[in-house]
Amino acid sequence: MNRYWTRLVACGFLVTAMLAAQAASAHPKRVTGLVLSVLPERRQAIVRCDAVGAKPAQTTLFRLPPNLRLTALHAGDRIVALVDEDGQQAGGLPLDDLRVIPQAAPPSAVRIVHPLNVGDRMPATLFVDQLGHGFDFAAFRGKAVVLAFIYTRCPDPKECPLISSNFRVLQARFANGPYHLVEMTLDPNYDRPAVLARYAALFGADAKHWTLATGDPNAVLDFDARFGIDPFADPRLGLIHTERTVFIDPRGTIVDSIDQAGWSPADVSARLLAVESQSSNPLARLDFELSKVAVAVCGNRVAGFSGLEDLAIVLVIIGAGAWLLQRLARKIFAEQI
Repeated sequence: MNRYWTRLVACGFLVTAMLAAQAASAHPKRVTGLVLSVLPERRQAIVRCDAVGAKPAQTTLFRLPPNLRLTALHAGDRIVALVDEDGQQAGGLPLDDLRVIPQAAPPSAVRIVHPLNVGDRMPATLFVDQLGHGFDFAAFRGKAVVLAFIYTRCPDPKECPLISSNFRVLQARFANGPYHLVEMTLDPNYDRPAVLARYAALFGADAKHWTLATGDPNAVLDFDARFGIDPFADPRLGLIHTERTVFIDPRGTIVDSIDQAGWSPADVSARLLAVESQSSNPLARLDFELSKVAVAVCGNRVAGFSGLEDLAIVLVIIGAGAWLLQRLARKIFAEQI
């Protein structure tokens, strides 16, 4: 056996030993609980874990097993799974050997609502803006609307504050055009009009063009849930929730959405111009669509990146990988001769 194959076999034994040591150090524990929300684009779930002994019930973010079909898990299901508490990462604790026991969840735990999708008309739900004035989405007829979901106490600058910063850019881009921006709260009990007014002042929101909305807490949270956003409190992370920015045409019909916080204002501007049947930057439109595809395939790990840049990086990686494989194959065959 030549030196190349000796090194290869030695590396194989080393990797195997490391994996075995890691497996031996893991101490998976059994967990049961109620699924409160499924975050399919991140392959995560929010579970209200049952109390065990002196450990109280708590709501926890978990990473779902890679072999689990996402369509097999729903809010309201009860689950039994194994969890490795040593595997904590930013994406939550990993679940393994997950079994689903479907059963009805109590109404207080899961909101049963009719989802809103592309092609649906906006409902006539009544809300309150940052000035304390009542409104519904019919007030914006004749304007294209960008709707996002935030809460004022969000601690992550790459989430809600980033959306609000991008809204500020959009407000400047659109000036007095036929557009309106709406940020709906995810925390209606705290985000009352006075709180929203202070938050609006931080970002320079002009109430004529940019509405921050709250209202009856149940009505607001039902509205959020209709867009697939069902926030749950985590003592360390604040509200855990999905991301969705929705585009509504001047007739009040939902025409598109993007499921990330780090979208580009230039791309969104191009998408809105298309809604208005106006000419727009085709590269910005392409970037917008590629960003949507990237997030749909890879989740929010790629949020905030340019779709065109993502495509270019993928092509470079594929090209570099093909080149390296070709060189490696030549080396192996040369040594065999």
